Amino acid sequence: MSTLSRFFLLEEEQKPRVNVPTWRLSALRIILTTGLVLCLGIFLNSLPAAIDYNLNYVIALTSGFTITLAALLLFSSRSFSITAHLLLICIATAGVMIKLFIPNLQLAHLGSIFVYITPIIALILVGKKTATFYAILNIIPFVLILKNINIAIVPAEQRMLVDAVLHIQLLLFFFLNCCIPLAVWRTSLAASRLNKHMLENNTLLESQKQIYQRFFQKSFSAIILVDQDFNIVEANDKAKRLLSIQTLPLPLSLKRITPDNIEYLSYDNELLDSVSKTFTVEDKCIEVAAQELHSNEIKAWYLQDVSDQQQLQQDLLTLDVAHQQAKYFDKATNLPNKTWLLEQLQAHIDRGKPFALLIADNLNKHVLDYMIDGEQHRTLYARINQIVEQDAELLDQIAYIGAGRIAILVEAKGPLKDIASRWHKKLDFWIKLGQHQFHSKYAIGIATYPEHGYIAERLLKSALQACELRAPNQIITVFDQLTRRQTLARHEMALLLEKSIELGELKLYLQSKHDINKSIIGYEALARWHNSLLGWVPPSQFIPIAEEFGLVSHVTRTMLDRVCQFLTVNPHINVPIAINISSRDIEDPLFISQIQHITGKYGIAPSSIELELTEYSFADDHNHVMDQLDELGFILSIDDFGTGYSNIARVLECPIQRLKLDRSLLTDITDLKKQRSLLLGLKTICENMQISLLAEGVETQKDFDRLSKLGITEFQGYWFSKPCCASELNLKTIEENNSVLS
Repeated sequence: MSTLSRFFLLEEEQKPRVNVPTWRLSALRIILTTGLVLCLGIFLNSLPAAIDYNLNYVIALTSGFTITLAALLLFSSRSFSITAHLLLICIATAGVMIKLFIPNLQLAHLGSIFVYITPIIALILVGKKTATFYAILNIIPFVLILKNINIAIVPAEQRMLVDAVLHIQLLLFFFLNCCIPLAVWRTSLAASRLNKHMLENNTLLESQKQIYQRFFQKSFSAIILVDQDFNIVEANDKAKRLLSIQTLPLPLSLKRITPDNIEYLSYDNELLDSVSKTFTVEDKCIEVAAQELHSNEIKAWYLQDVSDQQQLQQDLLTLDVAHQQAKYFDKATNLPNKTWLLEQLQAHIDRGKPFALLIADNLNKHVLDYMIDGEQHRTLYARINQIVEQDAELLDQIAYIGAGRIAILVEAKGPLKDIASRWHKKLDFWIKLGQHQFHSKYAIGIATYPEHGYIAERLLKSALQACELRAPNQIITVFDQLTRRQTLARHEMALLLEKSIELGELKLYLQSKHDINKSIIGYEALARWHNSLLGWVPPSQFIPIAEEFGLVSHVTRTMLDRVCQFLTVNPHINVPIAINISSRDIEDPLFISQIQHITGKYGIAPSSIELELTEYSFADDHNHVMDQLDELGFILSIDDFGTGYSNIARVLECPIQRLKLDRSLLTDITDLKKQRSLLLGLKTICENMQISLLAEGVETQKDFDRLSKLGITEFQGYWFSKPCCASELNLKTIEENNSVLS
């Protein structure tokens, strides 16, 4: 039974090899099998009589149809469609053969009736189109029966088989009562099973629908179902709250609750995938985060509130605009900055036309750094910008590149030094900044394209090198290869200096200070550098390099450490030793703690150390540092007074004990009454403020006599003593020097 069930495909789980529903192939095999059994029975029953009466056509027809049905049954597993059509042709052919080979007209009409079963079989196996074709084709046998037309090719007087009537009746009986009912039964069985599956699926779908409804309503996402006309068909509770439509009936047009054009939300375009699909509802910005196609007309939209993200993006956009402005703009001067300059340089280089880059270096930038506030800075550079923009050869507006330097791009017409000289004169002027009369004066460094650089960075570096390596008395410098070699030499010297500081190669030298009686009242510590490669390097060379490359603080700490060591070894030294302090030291927030650490390490009292500061260090924002140093007990003095731009009242506000006059104030004091009056005024003020006044650069007896007559009582210079190595200094030498001076 199981074998027959598998052969006739009575179970739906069996899958045929051909691409056709199982029930159709099963019905085909049932029809073919029953037809084969019938044909085989007729063949066997009619064979003896056909041989006896020599009816060869009967043998041929019965055996032919038997073999054909057997072949179709075997071929059915490979090609269902061909087999089904061939079966229909065989049935129609059988009806035609009955009409041709049965001389009895009434019996032959049964063959025509036999063809009537073809539309039913075609409808079961193939489809309605083929069934319609055979139904129309059946008009032919119908007309033959209706008109009693005989088309037999066998003579009426020829003998027929005795069982011919039985065979034809059996053929009709079996096809109409066995083949067709069995095929219909198999079809109805498949329909019954399909109906059962549909009921099961409907139950499952109903269950899934309930689950979906619960999921839809309880989802953490806001979901709406939208049709092609942007009507909200359904929405879960979260979506209703998000869109503020809790009290509105659905369906509801989305266009009623948003003023935005929402047509683009339905566009399916790869170019729009990266575009944020948003619309506004009241004060909220709603984004369609995802879309799912539920049917040809309904889409599910997943919504989220992106109001905060939109605001954040707007804030970031504002910040980006501000960043772009900050990228190319210097706030302190209201001028373009170095980044802008480099881009402009590259743009002019790309054009390929020669041009010149000027770097104007402010010779009074210390005043700008310490005496003038931000608004006065902008006033100065606004004035410079006005002057520069009046020049017809200006390629672009000027740029501020830091450290008091401005860059100017001009056409390279004429000799370079003539161009630089003209700009030097333009930038030389006086301007009132606050309470100060400021002298704007610039040194010019110049480089040209393409001679001094093919890329922006190289050209700018060349101009800076020309500006930085000018001689002290040189105002205009054009870049050349010698300048570059000097730059490399400065870098190499800076590296050697840094290594020498680490190895302790800096030497401590001392120069004594004297009173009117030529007695020693103190010493000034001086740094001297002897390098194994360079030999003795003058302070005028390595001190500027130390300041340029940020090593001056290391030099200061090294000298303070050497002084403390010297005082520890020579406890008989009972006068203070002065150390020069740079503005970088004062700006260092760790400076006070560092000098406390060094003096504490050697047990040296702060009163044994005198700190000499330039007047540039006495800016308003550094007064608190001076007060702290004074409270700790250090002696404070101002070195090289008269070279800067501070007024005496401002300097004397600081807690200083000594004012050292620069040699430039002491020249021509006998010939110039104003110079003499200035010194007498300073002397009177210092006496009233109990501040010592010391004259530097005393080199001759004449200098000493002249200053003594003015009432100055403290001196320092080569006439008293030259700087001496600390290791060679002793009391005996000091006494000998004092006796010689007496």
